Amino acid sequence: MRIPNALPLARLLLAAGAGALVAAACGPGAARGPRVLVDGHPIEVEVVRTPEARARGLSGRPSLPRGRGMLFLFDHADRHGFWMPDMHFDIDIVWIRDGRIVDLARNVPHEVEGPLPLYRPREPAKVVLEVPAGTADELGWEIGDPVVFEPAPR
Repeated sequence: MRIPNALPLARLLLAAGAGALVAAACGPGAARGPRVLVDGHPIEVEVVRTPEARARGLSGRPSLPRGRGMLFLFDHADRHGFWMPDMHFDIDIVWIRDGRIVDLARNVPHEVEGPLPLYRPREPAKVVLEVPAGTADELGWEIGDPVVFEPAPR
């Protein structure tokens, strides 16, 4: 099956730092995108690197399928904060440094009363993974669990 204009779309997604979406855009049989193994459990990820893509995150999307996530890469470890503007579903937020989970925010609600809270880790992290709410509990993720990137982020 040929998807019209798949190559320009793939280039646009790569330029936007969303390489994992290329596989989805190119249809069945396309190359697998990057993934993260958290305590041995594979999560296919969309990687975001730019400030604009990080600010947008998962905002405006109707959902995120199980086994999928968004991986935020930062230039340096810090207590990077996350908030939930225009979100339509709950998530778990996983902060990662040096191949280990350093903090977790479980079942972060997409709807809140009043101002949107800012979620920050207790320790600096260089990478953040967002997954559907309940994933961390279902898979038994805990602070200190190992995280492996396939391929390693550049």
